[in-house]
Amino acid sequence: MARASLTRRPWRGRHARRESASLRGPLANWNNSIISRGETDRQLERSAERALDLYTNDAMAHGVLETMLVEAVGIGHTPQPSPKTSWLDLDVEWEDKFQDASRSAWETWGLDCRNWCDAMSRLNIYGLQGLAYFDWRLFGIGVTQVVSRADNLRPLSLALLPVSPFRLATPSDATNADIYDGIEVDADGNPLAVWFRKPTEYLGTATTANCTRVPYRDEATGLPRILLTTDVRNVCEYRQDSVLGPMLGEIRHSNDLAEAVVVGAMLRNLFTMFVQDYGAGAVDKNTPWNERIIETEKGTILAGGKNEKPIFFDHQAAPSGYGDLFSGIIDRLGMSTGRGAENILRRFQASYSASRANMEKADQFNEREHMVLNNRFNQPVWSWMLYEEMLRGRLPVRSHKDFVENLYAYTACEWLPQPFRHIDREKNAKANALERQGGTLLLEDVCGQRGRSWKDTLRKYAKELRFAKKLENEFAVKLPLFTHLGIEDEPTVVDGTQNDGSDDESTTSN
Repeated sequence: MARASLTRRPWRGRHARRESASLRGPLANWNNSIISRGETDRQLERSAERALDLYTNDAMAHGVLETMLVEAVGIGHTPQPSPKTSWLDLDVEWEDKFQDASRSAWETWGLDCRNWCDAMSRLNIYGLQGLAYFDWRLFGIGVTQVVSRADNLRPLSLALLPVSPFRLATPSDATNADIYDGIEVDADGNPLAVWFRKPTEYLGTATTANCTRVPYRDEATGLPRILLTTDVRNVCEYRQDSVLGPMLGEIRHSNDLAEAVVVGAMLRNLFTMFVQDYGAGAVDKNTPWNERIIETEKGTILAGGKNEKPIFFDHQAAPSGYGDLFSGIIDRLGMSTGRGAENILRRFQASYSASRANMEKADQFNEREHMVLNNRFNQPVWSWMLYEEMLRGRLPVRSHKDFVENLYAYTACEWLPQPFRHIDREKNAKANALERQGGTLLLEDVCGQRGRSWKDTLRKYAKELRFAKKLENEFAVKLPLFTHLGIEDEPTVVDGTQNDGSDDESTTSN
């Protein structure tokens, strides 16, 4: 193959006709797969603008994307620190101290209502997770810059600055570098820098003078300074098409169908009343139609003669096949998102088993998107936060050098999504009890899904039991709490001492 025809040449684009392959026939996207970089940029901007227009102005597109956001991110992904203790040759006591310190840092920096984690002070860390996912699914890529915002109030100088994907640009005069969708890569596809269009520049062809080049990776840690939330599948692919792209036809057909139904209903209800007049001044067949129609505020009256009989459409008749057509559109939208038609409608009418199967199938897509979001956004943010905590001396680590050399071992973390909503909570509770007995379900996982520490949860639970037992002893009553828990004989806790239950009479009489 001639070198000039390779698609990785810097003046070539990797995609053509992203959102409109039918302009030149069904195979236009194959025939025009190698095009100029400028054409690629124009197609990218057009695709992103159409997706944003759909989300803003079309209720179905808006609902589809919001549904995916709620299911995949929801209340946010909670970190569960899991440092590699054996790798670092440390003990369990150190692990407990490290986990407590890192959780405290996460809450102070990421969950404070003053929103220290956001450079614009608008969102907490869970809100930024949702924004990164939202931009990824709507525009094909989520862009977040790691910046420093040091002041006297911020617990950390680390801050995250969301950047509009529209600012990604490929300079037209940068012909000596491999730049794809605004991402500069080396010969191996490793990202080197990101090119942003300056805020004062208009959308369109940009040169290096209109752009700002930001290095992609930090030299000291190797962590990315630009978080690109996207599913990278190709050595040069960073920006994808919007998830709404394949739904353009379905949504357009749905809108056309709805408009046709409205027009049909108007035609069927155009004449609301027919009046026959048998008097001397009644109209006859020679009376012009403009003299027979009387428009009123509530409707239309058609005046007829004594021998004229009206024929009307049935007002109650629905359009032929409307339900089947609408159902077909919803089914195809469910297929395009991978979540199924029930998730598009937000209505579960099937049996428990069928609904559960559909929800679990949708959750497989969510788990895959969790993997992308965790790898491209959550884990780098967590590593940056712990790195600055280490620099401030708030983490129990051996040294700065040891932390950087073993960055993964120190910052290893499990990201727990929001808790799964079950149709039958009783069945789920029984299943959880069996898993707890078998040791396959950890309290750490259950509490982590709700953003809580399992150790704090156990402490609070112990306090509840102690206080309830104290009230029983004080008022000589039996609270239903222990009955519901299946606990009959609980040790009495009074002033820090315990009764093992051998003196039943003293336990019930005090």
